[in-house]
Amino acid sequence: MTERKTGPFVPGKQIGAGGMGVVYLAIHPESGREVALKVLPPGMIGDERMMQRFEREIDILKKLSHPNIVRYYGGGTQDGQRWYAMEYVDGGSLQDVLKRRGKLTPEQTLQAARQLCSALEHAHNAGIIHRDLKPANLFLSTKGKLKLGDFGIARDTEATALTAAGKTLGTYAYMAPEQIQGTHAISRKTDLYATGCVLYELLTGETPFVSENPAQMMMDHLNSIPFDVRKKCPDCPPELSKLIARLLEKEPEDRPYDALAVHTELTAIYRTLQQGVTEVSPQSLKTAGVSGGTTVDPVTGALQPLKKRKKKKQSAVYEQTWFLVTCLVILAATVVWLLQGPGEEALYLSAKEAMAKGDAVSLDDARRLYLLPYLKKYPQGQYAATIGQWLNDVEIIKLEVQAEKRARSGRDGRNAFEKSCLVAMRAEQDETRNPLESLELYLGLLELVNAPSTTASGSENTVAEAPAESATENAVFWKGLAERRLAAAKSRFLANPEMTRWLRARMTDAENLLLSESPERGLLIFSRFRAIFRGTGLLELEAWLEYARYRNDQQPASMPTDYF
Repeated sequence: MTERKTGPFVPGKQIGAGGMGVVYLAIHPESGREVALKVLPPGMIGDERMMQRFEREIDILKKLSHPNIVRYYGGGTQDGQRWYAMEYVDGGSLQDVLKRRGKLTPEQTLQAARQLCSALEHAHNAGIIHRDLKPANLFLSTKGKLKLGDFGIARDTEATALTAAGKTLGTYAYMAPEQIQGTHAISRKTDLYATGCVLYELLTGETPFVSENPAQMMMDHLNSIPFDVRKKCPDCPPELSKLIARLLEKEPEDRPYDALAVHTELTAIYRTLQQGVTEVSPQSLKTAGVSGGTTVDPVTGALQPLKKRKKKKQSAVYEQTWFLVTCLVILAATVVWLLQGPGEEALYLSAKEAMAKGDAVSLDDARRLYLLPYLKKYPQGQYAATIGQWLNDVEIIKLEVQAEKRARSGRDGRNAFEKSCLVAMRAEQDETRNPLESLELYLGLLELVNAPSTTASGSENTVAEAPAESATENAVFWKGLAERRLAAAKSRFLANPEMTRWLRARMTDAENLLLSESPERGLLIFSRFRAIFRGTGLLELEAWLEYARYRNDQQPASMPTDYF
């Protein structure tokens, strides 16, 4: 019996349903990959509003490619049904977790929040505002990876979005004041407000405002100040509580600048929590049932009464023998440490922290203060390989910054590598050019680095003279730069909603060149396309790679038809 298919997928059991369609677990037989197949019922095809929302969700997902965002695989219309396939996340949602556990620990909350902010930063940079952040739209893989999904929910919440009585009322519980009142434009800070609501709920088990009345809940968002998180979650780090309060500010300009800024703060709080730094306040002791007349046994953890001691006259602390001896020991240890310099572990950790910051000043500090001293002092150390790679990364970034400045200022390259790099960078910055051209040019730079003695002319893909001696010495850094830029440009291209259109246009260019006086340039386009995208694993690229293989071998082949 022939399996029923939707496009190339075989639908299985239903795993979700809502106002925007039904979701099935499906499989792609050729690759064995499981996907989530979202289908708009045939009866809704004539509903223009629903169709627009469905198409809008598809268009948004096409623009996004990030590890913490549900990925889009393609879609189509079959037998009157509009459908699309997306990544299947196998661990349920954060809402499911809250139903089982009630709330999360501060550490678990921070881990989820950092992944959410990473996803929001990517979406906001692509011009996408989610507008409906809530635990039900945050999915978890069985390996703990958080995925942001459901980009198709309209800004106005329908009655069907309400939950059961006694619980929070759908997206009303996460709506920013500007969504309700319209006093400010919807922006990335609207998502930040909802993020604050989500973090509040993860820590306390309930949203900042709880009401069975939607109107009352909206008025609370506009006028009320929620309880401090620490009153409901005493073990919440103070800085996390303060951050959530800022996220929940009524005025957008009073909230953090963007998701990246929030991610940075969350990371600092998480590191502090990992180091075991906590704040013990009278309130937290009271909550734990510890009164002022008791103490905690450090071994058993049992409560014990404080022992009263008779007061006796004591000399000043700085006159006591133990204090003087302690000072001498500390002074001697300090002198020894200064003479020896920081140890291997200290240098490595300092370098790791500076590299994580990523800005130019921190990277330069990492190079001068930690990376070079480490390799000089511990050339065979346990972190030597990592330190060496970091040192290469710093040099590559410095080289990249210099090249970007020259590209923007219109200056020429000083050697063959730099000239080839500037041509690729300027092609990448030119919005009128096909994005595939810059990919080909970065691959051309990589080819030049790998074969520096080869010279050619007649195309911007190659440079006529050999590299200067100084450039040849830095070939490893030019290679790293080319690989770095190629990977970034490739990622952006694969996330480009116009990917298929650009592909068809570039392959048409290659076909025209095959009929011109420079057929080798057409063959070069086919060859580099295959080198760049071979092994990507995207279903929509397979047919194009096969076509390019035939044409590169000068065998007849037709361009693929648009599948999705």
